[in-house]
Amino acid sequence: MSTLIQGMTSILELLFNFSSAIGLPYWGVAIILFTIIIKILLYPLQVKQMVSMRKITELQPKVREIQKKYGYDKQKMNMKVMELYSQEKASPYAGCLPLLIQLPILLIFYRALYNLTARASNDPSFQFLGFNITETYGFTLDYHLLLPIIAGVTTYFMTKVSMANSPKPVVANDKKKDNIAASAEQTQKIMLYVMPLFMAYIVLSLPSGLGIYIVTMNIVSILQTIYIYKVLFKREEKKAKLKAEQ
Repeated sequence: MSTLIQGMTSILELLFNFSSAIGLPYWGVAIILFTIIIKILLYPLQVKQMVSMRKITELQPKVREIQKKYGYDKQKMNMKVMELYSQEKASPYAGCLPLLIQLPILLIFYRALYNLTARASNDPSFQFLGFNITETYGFTLDYHLLLPIIAGVTTYFMTKVSMANSPKPVVANDKKKDNIAASAEQTQKIMLYVMPLFMAYIVLSLPSGLGIYIVTMNIVSILQTIYIYKVLFKREEKKAKLKAEQ
């Protein structure tokens, strides 16, 4: 773990040197650059996650047929559902992969900030937009409360954009949604309002450098999600439509 923390610290130092060379000698800029690089590296996984989510939604009618046919045998029913996902190359676990990768990065980044704390006392490079990136401000009714608020708002919009663009579950009856669709919709609503509060609390409790990381991560995620749904998927749909017409 110490090797990873030292490696992360070295990467931040490299990015700080780069930002200094272009006239922005602030560790906050280095954090933003680091976050953008991480999001670019994770972009293929995000695309894979969204493709898989679309396929799983489109397969819901077939899943319901399997549930009706094998409802008496839960084990066999689950096996048939997983076989369907495998045939269609739709993984229900794909959505967890980016999160599982980002959590260790977040932890190592958190520890790397403490490696920088000893240098931060009077160094103006650790000040960014009125925040000392190594300092935890907590719940203070002043300017510093702005960072957790922005973290919560960007988390809300990130979830909202994802929900708005994701395909809606196909239901068997227009008047009454089946239990699976209703449960999924309820879970989405809970996530929409609970996650922003949770992320705001996290930013309140941790050094502001981590808050800058989270806010940047949210903003880049929003832009990537919009691009994937509005450009990438639309392009694929047009190709599929032209192929079907030929």
